[in-house]
Amino acid sequence: MNKHKLKTMKAKIQEVGLFFAIAIMAITLLLPVLVIKQASAAGQITARSLAISSGVPSKVGVQYTFTFTVSTTSDVEGIKVQACTTAVGTCSAPAGLSFTGVTYGTQTGWQGATNFAIDGTGANDCTPSASIICANRTDATAQTTTSRTIRFDTITNPSTVNSTFFARVGLYNANNYTTGAGFVDYGVTASAVVQTLTTSAAVAEVLNFCVGSTSVNDAETTATLPTSCAGVTGTGVNIGVLSSGGVNVSPVDAVDGGDDLNGLVMLRTNSQNGTTVSYDAVQAITGTNHLGTLRISGANCNAGTVSTDGCINARGTTQGTIVSGTEHFGMTIAGVSCDSTTSYACLFSSTNYNLVRDTQYDGDGTASNTTNFTDSGVISGTSTSGYAWDETGTFDQVASSSTYVDDEALLLKFAATSALITPFGSYTVQTDFVAVTTY
Repeated sequence: MNKHKLKTMKAKIQEVGLFFAIAIMAITLLLPVLVIKQASAAGQITARSLAISSGVPSKVGVQYTFTFTVSTTSDVEGIKVQACTTAVGTCSAPAGLSFTGVTYGTQTGWQGATNFAIDGTGANDCTPSASIICANRTDATAQTTTSRTIRFDTITNPSTVNSTFFARVGLYNANNYTTGAGFVDYGVTASAVVQTLTTSAAVAEVLNFCVGSTSVNDAETTATLPTSCAGVTGTGVNIGVLSSGGVNVSPVDAVDGGDDLNGLVMLRTNSQNGTTVSYDAVQAITGTNHLGTLRISGANCNAGTVSTDGCINARGTTQGTIVSGTEHFGMTIAGVSCDSTTSYACLFSSTNYNLVRDTQYDGDGTASNTTNFTDSGVISGTSTSGYAWDETGTFDQVASSSTYVDDEALLLKFAATSALITPFGSYTVQTDFVAVTTY
């Protein structure tokens, strides 16, 4: 082979080597782009919320219901729920929260005939633990971008009082939780646990929700309410010594056996899609009948509305006045205080506020700062405002907002009267408050 041909062959070999080097470099540069595209393929679940069946810290057997709209139209065969103390970043499990022993509850709105089931083993991106739930199914049905729910049961709430926690939810199109293209949707919800009134609560992403008591008896008095949940104190309201000769309405002075306090519920949230505030009467663990109303501890009360047992008859879920001597117990929201609201114009008597009372708990039905607070102390005859009380232990909504709320406060009035033959003794009831926000 002559020198000219040898030289030509070497040149061609060099050209081929250069071509492969350039190709390898291009592929190397392209790989991060491909990885980024694959990692960013997950969509955002929207209209998402987390409702918990009780906001009592460390309570066991709680149900967590997730509601959201998916963005994917692929199948969804895997769900991962991870509880954290923050919405983003490194995840630290909330103290006391436990998903150990979690069970599947119910689901609605999902396409496909197969229900999800708790996966106690997990795989790939989902390993079950005290703060992680893995649930899967085998059903390749395509999804529609509509709302759906899934509920998990037998959960233990976080133990830190008045604390918010976050649930990071991931959806997968494979029941083994493969990442990459298999990770199809993602979103964060929030909730909270609070002290009891004895009271409690639950809510969402930017959220302050708290319950306590206050000496304020006027929705438009300024500079007297706490400026935030950090200043809310008190765990109870005492409406004094009842008699058939009058109706005791908080605040009741010490001379009549009371503590001169009303109840207080304060809410701040940046939720643009609304919040509901509800309560349930904590059921007494001893005694019989009327377990969720003012009652003597351990009393064996009679069914029906009688006045000779150790239970004060609840006013019921239909609002009504309370008449001296006709045994009844109830609650109403006399006003919505905007004392700590700074983000927007807010005034109760102008009905210019966001946290709206439900009709069965709206005082006298008006936004008058005068007449709604007429009932105070011990009054004779019939109450001016209407009262209600659900003793069944199911949640009853008392107020709601269709948009954000900036430290608006519900001023709760409690009222009761006894009959002439109502047994003497000390009567108490505990209330569990819960707030649910939708983002």
